[in-house]
Amino acid sequence: MTRREARETIMQMLYEKTVQDDIDRIIGERTNEVKGKVKNFIIDEFEAILDNEQEIEHILEKSVTNWSLDRISKVDHAILKMAVYEIKWAKDIPEKVSINECIEIAKMYSTEKSANFINGILGRINQPVVNVCE
Repeated sequence: MTRREARETIMQMLYEKTVQDDIDRIIGERTNEVKGKVKNFIIDEFEAILDNEQEIEHILEKSVTNWSLDRISKVDHAILKMAVYEIKWAKDIPEKVSINECIEIAKMYSTEKSANFINGILGRINQPVVNVCE
């Protein structure tokens, strides 16, 4: 299983959590066939996203203009949560890689406009902070 396939699994798990909140069952079913480092990556990232979910939601709320989070499709929302986690907390993954992977996943799992929508939001989130005091 590739890292992209692992991210697809994480996105599916996040989506499934919106419908069925049995996290242990979701992890068990989605990672049953997966072994080794990839399984650890999937479980660790999924649990880390859930641990940081409030802050991730806050970041998304500030970054979505003219939209409310409840208007975003559940698939796009899951993709965005995964990307925000990777951009803000997963220091071993370059931001550009996270953004590109999530855009590609959106192209496969969501509408044709979703990739651009997600790219715009992630672009706002990933903007460098400018220090005006320098």
